[in-house]
Amino acid sequence: MSALDPAAGPLPEPALAAASVGVELLDHDAVPGRTGAGGAPGDLLLLHGFGGDKTQLRPVGDALCGAGSVAVYPSLRAHGDSPKPAWGYSALDFSADLHRFADVLPDELHLVGYSYGGLVAAVSAITWGASRVRSLVVVDQSFDPHPDWHVADEWAEGSLLRWHYDFSHLPDLLERLGIPVLVLAAEGSPNIPAGERERLSRRDSAHFSLAFIEGTHADCHRNTDEITSAMRAFYLHHFGGTNEKESAA
Repeated sequence: MSALDPAAGPLPEPALAAASVGVELLDHDAVPGRTGAGGAPGDLLLLHGFGGDKTQLRPVGDALCGAGSVAVYPSLRAHGDSPKPAWGYSALDFSADLHRFADVLPDELHLVGYSYGGLVAAVSAITWGASRVRSLVVVDQSFDPHPDWHVADEWAEGSLLRWHYDFSHLPDLLERLGIPVLVLAAEGSPNIPAGERERLSRRDSAHFSLAFIEGTHADCHRNTDEITSAMRAFYLHHFGGTNEKESAA
């Protein structure tokens, strides 16, 4: 049974919020699904990219999250009203922030992440496993290292920890866990280079698929109709187009 009743509004208070240990938790919204929306087979956790906040993927969640389900939108650390620590900007740090309030998230989730949020979602899916993460959608995020893309600006630590390290093994781990994965690559974006696109397209796996959407890396997340169309097809293929929560009720 989910820790969250979608009809009840906001998430309950996480256990760490009540502890007097000075732990700062992510700002987030929990939005009940709407009648007339749909396509997602259950509850959603949607993660924005660098420079965005919890509102960035709201149009996608609003379109896909049907009545009886809930969409949760956190602002990642140093974004929106979430805490901004002086350091700690690896994908593991971002994922740990999600774990700190996971006790009040639904028991089963469909993860969606745009750009760096896609990498954080992939790390979280591997950590939580298939019993909790039912599927993963990554929007225009490379898994490969690209050291020449590192920029020593105010995000220098996060940039180094992302681009100097290889995450190309994550799809293999997700496949072994049996978590269906959809990667959406933006046609006008260099963020998933041609060689990586070719390699991903040749993956011989029933659990992995690559599709293309219009736009550049900076604006492809606004292509709501095309993103949600691809995601509905993905959900239909893997879950039969049914809302798992409604079917279990």
